[in-house]
Amino acid sequence: MSYKLDAVDLKILNSLAKDTRKTVTQIAIEVEISRPTVMKRLKKLTESNVLDLGGKVNVTKLQFKLGQMALKAKSPDAKQQLEKRLVNCPRVLFLMETSGNPHYLALLYGEDTETLVSTVESFKSFSGTEVVSWHRSKPPLKMEAFDLRIFLKKSKLAPCGKRCSDCYSYQNSECLGCPAVTEYKGPL
Repeated sequence: MSYKLDAVDLKILNSLAKDTRKTVTQIAIEVEISRPTVMKRLKKLTESNVLDLGGKVNVTKLQFKLGQMALKAKSPDAKQQLEKRLVNCPRVLFLMETSGNPHYLALLYGEDTETLVSTVESFKSFSGTEVVSWHRSKPPLKMEAFDLRIFLKKSKLAPCGKRCSDCYSYQNSECLGCPAVTEYKGPL
């Protein structure tokens, strides 16, 4: 079911696009509606997933390296497994499913070049998966901040099921490890 935006919704969204830290009172004054109306509209917009007020992290300010990767799966089962891994991977900032081959386009980050390369290599090792291409990248234009998954509680296994200590790159200090695991050596 699609959500229909009216003029008031558009004004609220425009106000928040300029500064998401505005108070309800500030939005009400700017949009010229009551505070209760703003609160009701914000609730409706967030509950319907039209508006996301999550915090984003500017990866360029952290000097993280970015890469874009195109992947395809060699079977329907492999495609399902690949999608699960991509969705759960903390290093995937942005994921898009395509209508043909390759099946997925992903924007990845690494704290340094070696970690970024190691991340790409780990995807190459997944059974039934082919990395069609990958390149170092700059952030998408007008988009330097992303939903960065922060793991306050770390686990022994990465979300992909791998253990960093078993990885050649990690063992040889060429990768900082997965941000989701206890062995992670990076700033997150």
